[in-house]
Amino acid sequence: MRYRFTKKRAIKFSIFILILVIIWGCIWSWAITKTVKKNSKDDKMKSQHAVVKNIIVTETREEKKYWEFYAKSGEYASIDNNVKLYNIIGNFYDKDQQVAVSFKSSTGAYDEKTKKVVLTGDILFVSKNGSQLYADEIIWQGQDKDILANGNVQYVQQGKIVTKSQKAIFNSNLTNFKIMGNAKTQIYANDEDKKKYTNL
Repeated sequence: MRYRFTKKRAIKFSIFILILVIIWGCIWSWAITKTVKKNSKDDKMKSQHAVVKNIIVTETREEKKYWEFYAKSGEYASIDNNVKLYNIIGNFYDKDQQVAVSFKSSTGAYDEKTKKVVLTGDILFVSKNGSQLYADEIIWQGQDKDILANGNVQYVQQGKIVTKSQKAIFNSNLTNFKIMGNAKTQIYANDEDKKKYTNL
């Protein structure tokens, strides 16, 4: 028996092929849309942003406190794991769990991944021996790492020795330091003399 390819059969075959193409197109469209929605959702999750008040952050390792700070307010951006902080006060601790340095700053940032704290604006660091450190920016990277100070650095020892520089590197309790860039050290006999020549 010979199979005859009639016009009627040709139309039916064409319709069948067209239906297959439409079904395939719908499935492909659904897959693309699902991927786009997933990527869009992932992007939204990656770029979450939150404004928070009264933040307390504490870094501990092996049940020992490394540092803690309180910020009156802050902004969290999940895309870079960064927390912007405002009106901050806090303490950094030594290996004996004693306060090594207390600080305050009007602004700053905390990186959740690296645990780095960057302070900017009206910064004051005070060590347990009474030394004071002022700078435009201070970077704390951990108990076992140096403190970096940048811009208009002023370091006061025992209330009478004032060191000024553009950059400085301090150990974590402000007892040893290296100053760089237009460095100058002055010893003042009393507070009145110090006020005349410094902004401290």
